[in-house]
Amino acid sequence: MGVTEQAAAPRVPLQDFPVTEEPAGRIVGRELLALAAASLLYPFGLRRSAKRTPRQAQQRTVVLVHGYLANRGPLLPLRAYLRARGHKQILAYEYGGGAGIEQAAIGLRDFLRERVRGGRIDLVCHSLGGLVARVYLQQLGGARRVDHCITLGTPHRGTYNAYWVTSRVGRELRPDSPFLARLDASRDGAGRVRFASIVAGSDNIVIPRVFSSNDTVVHVPGLGHLGLLFSPTAFRAIAEKLAG
Repeated sequence: MGVTEQAAAPRVPLQDFPVTEEPAGRIVGRELLALAAASLLYPFGLRRSAKRTPRQAQQRTVVLVHGYLANRGPLLPLRAYLRARGHKQILAYEYGGGAGIEQAAIGLRDFLRERVRGGRIDLVCHSLGGLVARVYLQQLGGARRVDHCITLGTPHRGTYNAYWVTSRVGRELRPDSPFLARLDASRDGAGRVRFASIVAGSDNIVIPRVFSSNDTVVHVPGLGHLGLLFSPTAFRAIAEKLAG
């Protein structure tokens, strides 16, 4: 009995976002300034807040979720901007990544149960925080409480940079990881939540940059991964999505 051979299907090249024409030196300089600013703000996030919302059914709370190895300090400019735009009730969830993304999501669930006492929730997340939020929304029933989930530079489909990271989170962020497969399979669990992803056009952490896109996409050219935390353009996009 003969063996039938089939030609392999042609491999479609991955389509990334277009490369900005801005000079590389300017982009690198801007990202280094963002790194310096994030480092200066980090100590302001070391003291954890015990703030809770009132017990009210008719209220809306924005909850900020930071990225890997960070805290709420670098999110302070965004918090100030959102308060100026009328969002008076803003909390920040802080977590450690050592136990993995799913454990951090359980912590987010418990945080929201304890701190947000009624009303609706909007999540705004940087980097790894977006995956923490998605596990909460898709697998832990969080979609019942949340209307918007806005992510900034979140590696929704992983990042090739993760192959250089030997920690648990690094293994989970590899594009072929079981964690990302479970997350993709559970997308319908958050079908009612309005997602938007803000993508840095020159992201140096999420490689390729298209891996940070999920549902509605706002592409901000010329910014790096940390630059999103200080960008007026990104801030305006967040406010517009929250208003929608």
